[in-house]
Amino acid sequence: MYEMQVEHLILRLEGRVFEVLSDQADFGQRIHVSVVGFAVKGPDRKGNYKVQIGMLHKGEINKAAGWNGIELDEAGFARFSQLVKIVHAARDAGPEPW
Repeated sequence: MYEMQVEHLILRLEGRVFEVLSDQADFGQRIHVSVVGFAVKGPDRKGNYKVQIGMLHKGEINKAAGWNGIELDEAGFARFSQLVKIVHAARDAGPEPW
């Protein structure tokens, strides 16, 4: 399992499922690695990045599927980028055969 906390959100990869959990609300989103998407804007003038996370639909992040955005500083973005690489590796490895 891989995870990181960003403010009140916990981003976690467990097996082939990516999760976004909140420690302040009854909120959670589970997305299979085959359809999870990430979009990044930045850095802005302050060095921050805006990141969207969500389920891909026809190559675009489905913004109507619930929560999908965070803002990260440079250090947080570096950690997040490593998590995204791990998610993509899990996706590319495919499921384990039966």
